[in-house]
Amino acid sequence: MINMIQQVLIARTFNMLRRKSNFITIVILLLLTLYPLVVAYNYPHAHLGDDAFITLTYSKNIARGNGFVFNHPPAVLGTTTPLFAIIIALLSVVLSQIDMRIITVFFSAACWIGIVYTFFLFRKAWGFTKWEACIIAFVVIGLGLRTWLQMEAYLFAFLLTLSFSLFYSRHYTLSGFTTGLLFLTRGEGILSLPIFLVSILIKRLTNKVSTKILIKNSLEILAGFSIIAVIWFIFANYTFGSFLPNTLSAKQAQGLAAMQGLTAPTNVFLYHLTTRWVNLWIERYSLLILISIIGLISSFVKNRKHLIWAGWIGSYIAGYSLLNAPGYPWYQLPILFVIKIFISLGLIEILGELFRKARAKNLIAIPLLILTVPSLYLVARPVLNYKPWIGDNPRGKSYIILSQWFRDNAKKNESVAFIEIGYLGYYTDNRIIDLAGLILPDIVPYVAKGDFSSSFWRYNPDYYVYLPDFDWALAGIRANPRFDLEYQAVATLPGPGKNDFTIYKRRLLPTNN
Repeated sequence: MINMIQQVLIARTFNMLRRKSNFITIVILLLLTLYPLVVAYNYPHAHLGDDAFITLTYSKNIARGNGFVFNHPPAVLGTTTPLFAIIIALLSVVLSQIDMRIITVFFSAACWIGIVYTFFLFRKAWGFTKWEACIIAFVVIGLGLRTWLQMEAYLFAFLLTLSFSLFYSRHYTLSGFTTGLLFLTRGEGILSLPIFLVSILIKRLTNKVSTKILIKNSLEILAGFSIIAVIWFIFANYTFGSFLPNTLSAKQAQGLAAMQGLTAPTNVFLYHLTTRWVNLWIERYSLLILISIIGLISSFVKNRKHLIWAGWIGSYIAGYSLLNAPGYPWYQLPILFVIKIFISLGLIEILGELFRKARAKNLIAIPLLILTVPSLYLVARPVLNYKPWIGDNPRGKSYIILSQWFRDNAKKNESVAFIEIGYLGYYTDNRIIDLAGLILPDIVPYVAKGDFSSSFWRYNPDYYVYLPDFDWALAGIRANPRFDLEYQAVATLPGPGKNDFTIYKRRLLPTNN
């Protein structure tokens, strides 16, 4: 199946290169796609986000041959993105001389670039000219969020683009296969499956295909998806006891606790989307949001293939809202990616109309030009004003110091309890007690009740990392009279902000003969 995808991509690449008229556009694309590589080169590889290091801890252990464990058995799927973890692990084995953190960032940059070339290679399937594909590349590169090269966001966006492109190229089995990969990148990738099936059904209802073709194409998509889904279902159920990541139930529990007011009451996806993110987007990029609306309208009027993006993102928002997922910042990334696509379509529509009016010497070209120039500048500004990401990340720096302390002072089989486990998992080999429940399924019910203390006492860890910043969840641990009897402070280290870390170690209590 992977060979089939390669053959399709290679064939399209050679067909493109045969045409001399594509030389200029290829040069443009090459210049544009240098930017992600520059960003990746200057990325602060040591100081990735804590959630990124959760996935890389799994990659570290997979590369060592230990499987899906978080340093110590049992195997638990505590990462939302098993495919990303597996890919980074495999790349780190092949590229053993390169730091896994650097591999991660450059792989994401390659996926960022891959989005651009996928649109270009499949431009006929989408109904784009080569210049329109360049406009999409300009927007995808210019408005790329360089902060998120540490995570699976660009792999997901690349596979989403590829699966849609294969679908419209009528490579239905391959589109189902890539949807399976998309599902393993993040669970919401499965939403592409019903979108494809509904699209085929609409073709049947509008008499564009026969019932026989409808059934055939649907079965091809399902067959492609099943290749990945069946393998994963067997492996995951045998290894973890479930084919869904534990992070799903853990984050649902966090969202439920938030809705009940047991933790931060605003930490819910739908709340963040409707009251924070949308307002922030409009405040910062009102003109580009207007352009995206023009792109959406243009899709509805001129090329309804592009509405597949709107259908998918509508399903995504509905799904996360129904799951009562917490409102983590990276959950807005798929929405922002789709907005960029519609910004591209809006610019294509406006620029096309501008050239038509200018050629006819129509006065309407003037307001179109006034609308277009600042829009193009807003897209290009992040690249034009690019500065290498240099400087300390106090959170990452303090977490590395914390991890180093455990490497120097704790045995590998001793357990460490904390609520942010990514750095500790990646930079140490200790058993980690995750008080948020991401890698410990049995404490998820406690999290749903806003109870982070019971899970602590359930495991009686050898060490406990205390940071006042997390008193909203963990204050009950030290408030328990048992704590001072059973634990003693052994070290104080600089924290990520005004507060220091205090490391507590379990006392060796005398035993009764």
